[in-house]
Amino acid sequence: MVGRYMAGHKFISAQAMIDEETFPGQNMTHSLISREYFRCALNKPFVRHDTRVWESSAGKEPRLRSNDGRLLLGDELLGDWRSRALKGSSVRLRAYYDSHPSADSRLTLDPTSKNRYGDPMPKIDRRLDAAATAREGVTLAHCTEVFERMAKASNGRLTGQPSVSNYWDHPAGGCRMGADPKRSALNAFNQMHDVPNVYVVDGSAFPTATEKNPTLTILALSWRATDHLAERLKRGG
Repeated sequence: MVGRYMAGHKFISAQAMIDEETFPGQNMTHSLISREYFRCALNKPFVRHDTRVWESSAGKEPRLRSNDGRLLLGDELLGDWRSRALKGSSVRLRAYYDSHPSADSRLTLDPTSKNRYGDPMPKIDRRLDAAATAREGVTLAHCTEVFERMAKASNGRLTGQPSVSNYWDHPAGGCRMGADPKRSALNAFNQMHDVPNVYVVDGSAFPTATEKNPTLTILALSWRATDHLAERLKRGG
């Protein structure tokens, strides 16, 4: 099971124009995060996600040419910039959602790509399981509706169709935690089923990538694994 069930954050993104002033460029690395959909409704298809909003400078940057290709200099450049920058705000919307990996989502060595010492480089072949693949359409439709509602709340609109990422953020998995040794590498205390003196205390233990940045979850699991190991040592195990 080592190297299987590789996971990560899939996400859906969109761009919107709204009436609110967001002062683009001042806080580009920080987002507003909603946890409204952290838990799933029992009577609806499984979609669990966070929702993020960033201010964006898309379409608001100063430029040297107008739409018709005319060169802009001096006051013309400043006037063009002001005319676009003062017409509402552009924002980026994103939903990181929980996706379940397939056993064939694997970490292997790639013989076609080597480092300077001749060692093969790692290769991740990411795949969702059948159930997660089947609900991708529902997930996209749900997040699109959420994005449209968010934009309308600020008298705005989406400027294009939301899209699903073709890569996964925050790689995890590869030594998944579980009760069945045939489907997992670790037990509930991050201890390997087959090699009990080995603990894996990082994001490798995740069965899925959840729907959020994983740092605090990794810390919590590591703390619990440490307590478990300490108790074993006290007992002479």
